[in-house]
Amino acid sequence: MVRWFALVLGACVVSNVTPLLSQSAQKPPASPFSIPGPSERVEIDGRNPELIPEWYVWETFFRQLHKTGTVPSGLNLTESETRALQMEVEEFNKSNQQCQKQIESLRPLVGIAPNSEVNQKQRSIQLECRNRSLDIRDRLLAGVRPEASVALVTWVESLKSGIEISVPKRELAHFRQPR
Repeated sequence: MVRWFALVLGACVVSNVTPLLSQSAQKPPASPFSIPGPSERVEIDGRNPELIPEWYVWETFFRQLHKTGTVPSGLNLTESETRALQMEVEEFNKSNQQCQKQIESLRPLVGIAPNSEVNQKQRSIQLECRNRSLDIRDRLLAGVRPEASVALVTWVESLKSGIEISVPKRELAHFRQPR
């Protein structure tokens, strides 16, 4: 009886361990959400500012203003221009929150829908959001004096020197859209 029990126990152990060993020897499938290595990325910074899209630098500007809550005095804006800028910064913040919610709404599709479908939907939302940011910029620049508009554009362009972005090469074309 003891022998029979030992044989059954041994068979169970072998039958449970063998699949585990064969599974551990197999290479895990590549994750569609893996982070590309350095050779597969493009580094964009102030040394190559022409690669920084307008939408990115303006969103950076709006985020900084929203975070700090203060308008740089170097812009020399009038009180009404400062209020207009603050209103557009708030509009950007609302738009940004909406964009984040839209992208978050795609989460239940991950693992259910094909990755290409989820990526396409996410890219579509991102482009819509980037265009909204540029619309906010356009409204802002149209609503201030010409010299204030020049000061704002100059200030935003100066931000490019401090920007550092690492973009997967396969995503570069999308990152640069819409402009």
